[in-house]
Amino acid sequence: MVGTCSQWFWSLKQFRTALILLLVLGVVPANFVFSQTNVAEENQLALAPDEGKSQPDRRPEVEILSTIENGGGYGQELHRVTITGIARNAAGDPIKDADIYVSNYAMVTPGDFERLRGHTKSDEFGFFEFKDIQLIVARQRPNPIPKPAEGKFTVFGTKEGYGFTWHESRLFRPDTRPQGTENGDKNEQVTARAFYLNEPIVVDLIFERPAKLKGRITDKQGRPLADAKVQLGLVDDLRNRNQWGTWSCRFLGNENHPVDEPVTFDGIVTLPAEFRETRTDKNGEYEFTQLRRDTSYLSKIDPGPTFDPWQFRLATTTKNKARRDMIAVGYEGELNHEFESPRRVTVQVVLEKSNQPVANVQLTAHPVGQIRRAGIHARSDSQGNANLQLLPGEYTLIAEPAPDLPFNFQSERFIVTDQSETVQHTVKLRPAAIVILKAVNAETGEPIPGVRFNYETHDTSEQLPVSTQSVFVDYPATNAAGEIQAFMVPGMRRFVVTEPLALAQADGSRGERVKLTAGELTEVVFELAQPQFLPSHLADQDPKPNPKSIYPTDLQLKWHKQSELLRHSHLRVNMDMILVSRQQVNTDALLKDLRSLDPYQLPDVDQLLKKYQIDNSFRSNTVLTSSGKLRSEMRYHQTGNHFYREDNTRLPDSATFTDQWDTLNYSTANNQASVSRRGGNGGYLHIASPDEFSDWPSLRTQRPSSSKSKKPDVNIRQAGRRTIYEGQTEKYGHRRVVDRETGFIFENFAEYPKYEIQRVSLFFAPQTHANGLILPRLYLSWNLRKGKLGLLKIYEIKQVEVFKQLPADAFAIPLPSGAMIVDSRHIPARASRTGPMRPFQTTMRGPISDFAAYLQRHPRHSHQVEQKIHYGRRAPEIKPSKWVTSKGESEHPDLKGKVVLIEFWGTRCGPCIGQLPEVRTAARYYADQPFVLIGMHDSHISVSNLQKFAKKENLEYQLAIDRPSTEKGWFGKTMQDYGVRGIPQAAVIDQQGKVAFVGDFKEALRTVDRLLNPEPEK
Repeated sequence: MVGTCSQWFWSLKQFRTALILLLVLGVVPANFVFSQTNVAEENQLALAPDEGKSQPDRRPEVEILSTIENGGGYGQELHRVTITGIARNAAGDPIKDADIYVSNYAMVTPGDFERLRGHTKSDEFGFFEFKDIQLIVARQRPNPIPKPAEGKFTVFGTKEGYGFTWHESRLFRPDTRPQGTENGDKNEQVTARAFYLNEPIVVDLIFERPAKLKGRITDKQGRPLADAKVQLGLVDDLRNRNQWGTWSCRFLGNENHPVDEPVTFDGIVTLPAEFRETRTDKNGEYEFTQLRRDTSYLSKIDPGPTFDPWQFRLATTTKNKARRDMIAVGYEGELNHEFESPRRVTVQVVLEKSNQPVANVQLTAHPVGQIRRAGIHARSDSQGNANLQLLPGEYTLIAEPAPDLPFNFQSERFIVTDQSETVQHTVKLRPAAIVILKAVNAETGEPIPGVRFNYETHDTSEQLPVSTQSVFVDYPATNAAGEIQAFMVPGMRRFVVTEPLALAQADGSRGERVKLTAGELTEVVFELAQPQFLPSHLADQDPKPNPKSIYPTDLQLKWHKQSELLRHSHLRVNMDMILVSRQQVNTDALLKDLRSLDPYQLPDVDQLLKKYQIDNSFRSNTVLTSSGKLRSEMRYHQTGNHFYREDNTRLPDSATFTDQWDTLNYSTANNQASVSRRGGNGGYLHIASPDEFSDWPSLRTQRPSSSKSKKPDVNIRQAGRRTIYEGQTEKYGHRRVVDRETGFIFENFAEYPKYEIQRVSLFFAPQTHANGLILPRLYLSWNLRKGKLGLLKIYEIKQVEVFKQLPADAFAIPLPSGAMIVDSRHIPARASRTGPMRPFQTTMRGPISDFAAYLQRHPRHSHQVEQKIHYGRRAPEIKPSKWVTSKGESEHPDLKGKVVLIEFWGTRCGPCIGQLPEVRTAARYYADQPFVLIGMHDSHISVSNLQKFAKKENLEYQLAIDRPSTEKGWFGKTMQDYGVRGIPQAAVIDQQGKVAFVGDFKEALRTVDRLLNPEPEK
């Protein structure tokens, strides 16, 4: 072929332009230019990349962001493509100067990925082009079924005088087009409409006249509500304000553009906000002028945080086209609305007996049923008054006294009526019981500091930690006088020593039951002696240095003294934390530079970052609190949206706490708080602590050396005030640099050549604090594996506070309104391999002061003992009420000698519908093997409705409708027999008819694959 590829491209463009011109002149029929040709027909127009020219500024053809191996089973890639199309109106005329956009996402997308990939204008012939844009594509590890690598993109546009418009989202797959249908596709049409490698991507847009909408927003008294937010298509999530929100925008079709099914606008999150969002003016009026006709919009009107927003579905079409749950407004619509306005509520806090006002009490009104964002939280003033703004309805009114006040947390039912604009209410505080717990040495009578207690109530043996007051869980330890003072709820209590472990085993560590009386002081004394049966590593209070260590005895003792100081200190550390991963950093040069610096001085961190081009985007101000085994980490990110309390104090972006038994975590990223138990199913969360950036070796943790062992060879040399210890063995090399006077460690270096592992920690600018503890002002560490950087950590310590006793709220994790609590403490590790257990979830309607205290006051619900499924035993009989296929009722399938996968689901279950593509793919993938897939629907559906749904969704595998359960709380009898309380879930039966698995569908597929394709015996 004569000419270059670029000449061929421009010839093609001129050819399309000429056709458009002929169309305008009426020479060529409209459908000649604009007909929706399929991809196979378009292959003849494929444009090869321009390989003949050097274009240094051109983006790479493929840019790997992460591979399947280092991306946790998902790879992410950017692929260079060109997208072209024609913008025209309903009559087929080209539209000039339309704003055209392209949005893109994949199943797994980086958090900072910009979905809007391009913006351009159409020319006088309506032609537009996105040249060399990058689309994100995700690859998945077979699980066990292979899936195509793909990314989804949407082309959309706006033009004055027209409604905004979009083309149905399309798939880009950077691989060769397969023969037939892809395994993961619903049908052959999905495969046919996807764009594959080297196929031209042509997407046209049709613009239609706009739909318009206006209205007026007032309260029920007729007063206009100014600055109310009106949203169409994309609305704020009341529970999670840090995300894009919730969206639904679907073109329903019309005479100009008929569709078989509504066309969803996946790119609405990147549509300029002025087309989908506005605010009311001072008269409460709003207006939209460029909506798409015949379209349904998820909509919301929000007058402000003290109101309940109104969420609904609106359709810019006639009533006969809209569903019954939609408000049809036509093409020239008007929609007005009245809101209930909040009442001014004054709550006065007084003493129960004297009615004397009490200041500094936090009042929170938790609404029943609704999430409220403001007006529900206030603190009492000197007159005991707290002013709230509450909508009519039922509330739980919570009173939280300041930690130094001898009163208890209390709550009561409270109702605000709509009869008055103002409401007065009184809360009477009840006095707490005052308790002093005292720990003394049984032999000497001397006080014992550092002792912690749990308590039991009169009706349960479950132990809870003692707190100094009832609002926060603060885990106090006895002071130098061996005492703890606590304000507690009156009643019968038994106190038990829980820390230190040696004293928890002592005689007298478990007290007698005592009655606590409101307003009275009770003293409980524990006389404790060291038990004789404890192992030496627990009983030994004075461990000895190791004489065979390469380090001198006096140095080992200095380290041990500091480690004991750190173990017993109550610390709060404020620092800048920088975490770097998946970056190319020259760590050899960095280590050389760091070693050349004066370790007694604080290096310039920003200069280091700049020199080594280290991205510090994940930089946060971090507050660490530590007291023995108790640790918390609060991070405040420098970028992104932030949550605030009503007093404008900022909530941490993430917060984590552990007592080494339960771990509590909160993140504003999804406004979710979770709690899991050690060794359970909640996963592992690393919590930074002072132990991490202050390496003080303890004699308590040293390994006893063998009597036959020799002192290792080591090279010891002096460098000013420092001593350098270096050694090399067959297995590893090591280096440690210490200060001779204090023992402070400046560097720890270890290298294992056989495994290509390197670990480095460096400590700069040692600082001695009030109690004698020495901590660095800068800590850096990294690890390398096979030459690749795992994680680089940089902690710049700004402030260290040493407390005799931590503040009551030191470990508190506050939660805002809308936070979802997920409790996984009852779920054992790898729970899906033992049963279909699910975490308990609840959503906070108002803010709470302390997550841990909330969990104590609201013990988690637990189901009664249920029938357990045992793997390897005969599977419960599968006996549904009806067997069904997409053609209607069917006979019982033959299951003998086959692997059976039961998918428990329902058509009214969103996650079940979202999982259908995987289920369809599994049925197709294993169709030629001795395998049966049964979609066991819950008992609440008819045969005809299930058949219609199966036909619509192309479900060609065996379906069934479960029998009603004989007990409440189950979706059906078969699900009850398999212990399935939540859907979607799955069960696998092996070839011998025995239960092989019950749990998550993905793990069920792996079990199926293992049964069908067993590994050969070794």
